[in-house]
Amino acid sequence: MSKAQLQKLCEHERDMMLMHLDDVSMVARRYGRPADISELEMDLENGWAYRLLEMFGNRHRLTLDADCPGHAYLRKQGVRASHFFSIRSNYLELRQEATSRGFQEGLHRLMYLFDINPNALNEEKAMKAYFNGRAAALFDVAERHPLADRDLSELTGGAASRPQPNFIEGTFLETTSSSSVTAAPDNDIVAPPELEDPPIKKLDGTPSQQAAAIDQPVEGKTRPVIQVADFETECEKLAQNMKDSWDETTARDARALVRIFKGVLEEHGVEHTGRITQYHIGKLRQHFNDIPTRWGQGARMRAMSAAELRAEGQKLREQAETEGAVAAVGLSAATIRKHFGNLNHFLKHVRGHGFELEDWTFEGLRPKKPKLGSIRKQQHKPKPDEIKPIFSSPIYTGSLNNDRGRKKPGPHVFHDAAYFLPVMFSYLGARRSEFAGLALNDIAEDDDGLVLILRTNKFRGLKTEQSERLLPLPDELVRLGFLGYCAALQDLGYEAVFPDLFSDKTTNDPGDRFYDVFLPIMKQSLGEKMWDRAFHALRHGMADTLLQAGVPPLVIDDISGRLSQGSETSLRYTNPARVPLMRDALSKYPIITSGIEPKPIKLLPWIEKRLPPPWAREAKNDARRRK
Repeated sequence: MSKAQLQKLCEHERDMMLMHLDDVSMVARRYGRPADISELEMDLENGWAYRLLEMFGNRHRLTLDADCPGHAYLRKQGVRASHFFSIRSNYLELRQEATSRGFQEGLHRLMYLFDINPNALNEEKAMKAYFNGRAAALFDVAERHPLADRDLSELTGGAASRPQPNFIEGTFLETTSSSSVTAAPDNDIVAPPELEDPPIKKLDGTPSQQAAAIDQPVEGKTRPVIQVADFETECEKLAQNMKDSWDETTARDARALVRIFKGVLEEHGVEHTGRITQYHIGKLRQHFNDIPTRWGQGARMRAMSAAELRAEGQKLREQAETEGAVAAVGLSAATIRKHFGNLNHFLKHVRGHGFELEDWTFEGLRPKKPKLGSIRKQQHKPKPDEIKPIFSSPIYTGSLNNDRGRKKPGPHVFHDAAYFLPVMFSYLGARRSEFAGLALNDIAEDDDGLVLILRTNKFRGLKTEQSERLLPLPDELVRLGFLGYCAALQDLGYEAVFPDLFSDKTTNDPGDRFYDVFLPIMKQSLGEKMWDRAFHALRHGMADTLLQAGVPPLVIDDISGRLSQGSETSLRYTNPARVPLMRDALSKYPIITSGIEPKPIKLLPWIEKRLPPPWAREAKNDARRRK
């Protein structure tokens, strides 16, 4: 970076500020104040505030008290103490702006405009040039206030004070503009002032409370803070505020992030929000790299401190190195992006409620979103023939019993979530919780035939507005006895389509329970051909199969409950695909369950007897306990 580049940036800001000040001067003239000395004084006081930022930077907090270096600097330049309060007020306001993310982004744009390389040192130099240019414009009062009587102000050599000091005519960088910008008129310049304090008149009485409050340093008034120990309580308040926007899964992810962040802060001795800095957010990012990938899936790891989690990660690395395997350590880029999104929500919640918190940024920390061209390769899209072996498992051909014997061949075919949900996911490609949390009154018949109504119910919410939709009930579900199954549950007084997925002790996620039940069966059926993200892949597989069969992407998105990334016509001027169109599109998916032989409806024994689920466990905290 050259000095000429800084010079151009300085002159640019000076000229922009001069244009603004000329407009302000015209407004004062319009309202009958062309000779008002207070207009001139406000410019000079603001100029000194910018000069303080130029000289001391935006990270040094000045009070302008007697022992403050800013106080000594102003006195040395001949500024009288009677103007310190106004200068301080302007300085504090400008400093707050100069430490904001908006200011930093604007400065980065200026640096880009003048081809200044974006690094920390250049940023500091550019900031100094910026403040210098603004101060130079504010100090150029000769042409802007020609009618103001300089004798009426201490800042310009009034009778009661010293005149404006010589240094106003200089700037941080040389400028190539006219002399009116860089120098004050001769009658505005006098010799440097003496630094002795004038005699102080002693007055009777004590100052009023209002005067005392005004004289108190503004920066001394601190905002309240949240103790790190109370972060989880504060996160619950955030979750309550977001109850209409978040489902339980999102709230659970936010709680997990806050627990991680709390652990990192405690490790570094941070006691409250006023002590959190950008450094700690950077340490959190590194923490994500060193902890076990599945740290949240076991109670033992969830109870570990931040240091213990990293030690566990190191232990897994050493073990994997010995075995020649890949260690399951470090969170994925997508998970880290999700965590930073939740952290941003939490920090905004803290600041929005008026608590002390320094500015933060995730620039350089948050992984970039994958490019659109690489997204298609991230998820396996199983073809119908790859899925078909699932429907030859003991779940459909007969199992030993209703408990641990579900994976072993036997005489019993039970009708429950493990029986029906894989069929539904294969043919309709919904999200796991959408079908796992269906209510019996979400099964209906209208003019277009039997339908599934996906809507928010007492068992679960929906991810997006597009998730709310009608889907045709696949004929194969009807053939396998789904309607008789629902009728049997209704006769027993159940409300959920899959009551076997719900605990009577905790507010568990039914989709997670289904995952725990069916994943081992799926692995047994597919063996080495098992793919990652087992159930989510079914959603991708259904969409890919329909696309290859010629179904328009807009229709596929409507079936899947996604918002199409199409033109305005496809979003604003059209409604979602209706059931007949969906039914026609879904007919393009081949029948892969024809080998399943229908059996008389047979509920799980404990469901039939309306007993509590044998797998349920007591809640570990009040938040998860079913009320």
